[in-house]
Amino acid sequence: MNRIRIVTDSTADLPKEFITKYKITVIPLKIIFGEKEIFRDGIDITTEQLYKQMEKNKIPGTSQPAPTEFVSAYQELAKDGSSIISIHISSAMSGTYQSAILAKEMVPDLDIEVIDSRQVSMALGLIVLKAAKAVSEGKTKPEILKIINHIIPEIQVYFIVDTLKYLKHGGRIGRAEAFLGTILNVKPILHIKDGLVQPYEKVRSKIRAIERLVQIYSDYTGSKKTACSMVHGMNPAAFNELVKKITPVLNCDEPIFSTLGSVVGTHVGPGIIGIIFAVE
Repeated sequence: MNRIRIVTDSTADLPKEFITKYKITVIPLKIIFGEKEIFRDGIDITTEQLYKQMEKNKIPGTSQPAPTEFVSAYQELAKDGSSIISIHISSAMSGTYQSAILAKEMVPDLDIEVIDSRQVSMALGLIVLKAAKAVSEGKTKPEILKIINHIIPEIQVYFIVDTLKYLKHGGRIGRAEAFLGTILNVKPILHIKDGLVQPYEKVRSKIRAIERLVQIYSDYTGSKKTACSMVHGMNPAAFNELVKKITPVLNCDEPIFSTLGSVVGTHVGPGIIGIIFAVE
C-alpha cells in the first residue's frame, strides 16, 4: 500500500476534529513572553489566555519550529515507509517553511515534499484538508500534489481587524502600513496577496465591513461551489453576524468555523473576523 502522511504547522488553525479524522500531524510554533516563558501553540496556551495577557500590554513574540522538530516527526511518520507531504505557512510570513526544508535535507533517505502554501490560518487549513481528504480517498502522491498546486492560487482571504497595531508590531503587514493612522471607526479590510497581508479597502463601521465581506464572497464566486471557512479571534458577536449574513449566499458543502490559534492571534490581535474560500 502506498502510504502518504500529511504534516502541517499550528498556524493552520485546524479544528481538532479534522486533525483527528484525517490523521494530520501538526508541528507547533511557539509563543514567547519575555525571555523565559515559552508556550507551544495549541498545546500550552489557548487563544483566550493569550488575549488576556495582551490586554495587559504584554505582546509576545513567536518563533518557528526548529528543523530537529520536523526531523523527529518525519522519522516517526516514515517508520512504516510512508511518503510525507509537509504543507506550511507562507515563507514570506515565517521561517517555518525554511525549517521544514532544512529538516528534509537532514534526512535525505526519506520521501518528503515540503510545500509553501503562501497562506496562513484556515487558508492553509483548507489546503491541508484538501490534501488529507485526497489521501483518505486513496489518491497517489502525484495526484495529491496536483490538487495542492491547483488550490493554492485559488485561495482567497479577506478579513477585518479592530486595530493594525499587532500586525505592525509583528512586522507582518506588507503594504498595509497605508492604513495606519486612519480615522476612528474606519475598518480596514485586508487580504493575503503574494504570501503577505496587504490592504484591500477601508469601510466605515464594522457592520458595513461585515456586509462588504459578504459582497466580496458573492461577487467573486457567483453561483460556483466553494470550499470555505469563517474565522475569528474571540469575537463571537461579530462572527455570528458574519455567519448570519453570509449563509444565504454561501455555496459551500462543508463550511468550517474556526477560532484563530495563538500564533496567528499574536499578530492580528483580538476582534478579527474573516472569510476564506476557494472556487472548486
